Amino acid sequence: MKPLLAAFAICCLSTLAAAQNTKPEKPIIIGEGRGIDGTNCEDTMAVLDLIAQTGNEEETIIIISRLGRGETSRNIVRHRLRNLREYLYRTRGIAKERIIVAEGERVRGLGKVEAYVGGELLTTFYMKRNRDFFNGCGV
Repeated sequence: MKPLLAAFAICCLSTLAAAQNTKPEKPIIIGEGRGIDGTNCEDTMAVLDLIAQTGNEEETIIIISRLGRGETSRNIVRHRLRNLREYLYRTRGIAKERIIVAEGERVRGLGKVEAYVGGELLTTFYMKRNRDFFNGCGV
């Protein structure tokens, strides 16, 4: 499954490179059913790069993190948000003013992180219980 996700992300990135400032027609869903646990570093970074490349240089990126079933500490939400914001800022050069992060209401099932660009849902990540995006990735 991992190579398939990487191939999908590369395909999306190459399509966006050819036609910048365009958004995919449907939201990209990552980890539905199983959730991601932070070990798929390359796949996660490819999707975050897609988020950074989508839209123009003035559009706001909104990231909302939601606790899932069995997650009790709000620290995991803050950690997920901080990691994504820092990656977009430090690695992709997105201005801090363009990145808005927020904690949403708890959801049933897996934890969820949603990324909106220009007010439109671009990506939904489903997270394994108490897991973050980068586990030993060196990010």
